[in-house]
Amino acid sequence: VPVITGASSAQAQVGAAFSYQISATHSPTGFDATGLPAGLTVNTGTGLISGTPSSAGTSIVTVSATNASGTGSAALTLTVLPAVPTITSAASASGMMGVAFQYQIQAAPSIVCYNATGLPAGLSVNTATGLISGTPAASGTSAITLSATNTGGTGTRLLTLTIAVPPPVITSAGTAQGQVGIAFSYTITATNSPTSFNATSLPDGLSINQTNDKLTGVPTAAGTFTVNLSATNNSGTGTAICVLTILPPSPVITSILSATGKTGTAFSYQILATNNPTSFGAAGLPAGLSVNTATGLISGTPTAAGSTNVAVSAANAGGTGSATLQLTITLPPLPVPVITSAPTANATVGTFFSYQITAANSPTSYSATGLPAG
Repeated sequence: VPVITGASSAQAQVGAAFSYQISATHSPTGFDATGLPAGLTVNTGTGLISGTPSSAGTSIVTVSATNASGTGSAALTLTVLPAVPTITSAASASGMMGVAFQYQIQAAPSIVCYNATGLPAGLSVNTATGLISGTPAASGTSAITLSATNTGGTGTRLLTLTIAVPPPVITSAGTAQGQVGIAFSYTITATNSPTSFNATSLPDGLSINQTNDKLTGVPTAAGTFTVNLSATNNSGTGTAICVLTILPPSPVITSILSATGKTGTAFSYQILATNNPTSFGAAGLPAGLSVNTATGLISGTPTAAGSTNVAVSAANAGGTGSATLQLTITLPPLPVPVITSAPTANATVGTFFSYQITAANSPTSYSATGLPAG
């Protein structure tokens, strides 16, 4: 009777051609195999088991060989491994630096573990689930080798992962100040390598060169303006608001810069200036005079004579304009003297005579006309 001599175990794989030769002693004239997995058959004349298995698993196959004396049989443990995994997830993906990223490796059949090599900094793979996740730390394009493994082997695929720079974030100051008639410049600064800039709602006289980061010009009108700033790169546009205050031009003193007054007499002088002053000043005023800081009127009654250089000023939100006022205070004229001595007098020829002219109001000189001889 034939005795089976071939290996008692064999291994096949789903989807792959398989063959196994039943071998036996004593010149078998026929062969058989029962319990074969789907996709395999036996040639009863030659004893060759062959085919392409269609499902994974382990089968106990009874192989036999027959001659004229009888049949010998044995058990063959046939393990059919699953097919090598096929990765079906997308061959390309994109993310953004600094933004959470996820990519799921998809593969079949019967995956027991996953892997990914060549991942950019900040990303990692969960080998049990195949989820690639994390926050990319740098921009660029990476060639990543994905893999999925089962008991039948490992399947791979190349993933092209592009990590882009995020849209710009504007970091320049949210407020700025300029002045009518004076050259102005403001630099838009932003992260993530902008390729162009823009600004809208600009005050008259200002403009932006979109290829650089400069907002320049000479403002022509005062006011507060809400300017919309933007910076753009390949990933998008970042925006911000800049509150731009354009101050009026500083006042210019236009009133006459000399004035006179008299001690004891009421005095007034109006400070005049262009560009709508909101306050006035006068430093170095002589005693008795003061300035109304709201109206610019210098007034009062001087108490001492002299010449004074007074620093007059006018201010608004744009600054202060000043000038020097030459202020001369003089004494008032004295009243005309009034003769108070007697209007009549007697004298005797040959006798010494004297008469004192007296007068009020501090005379500085006297005279007498029509005197008799002597």
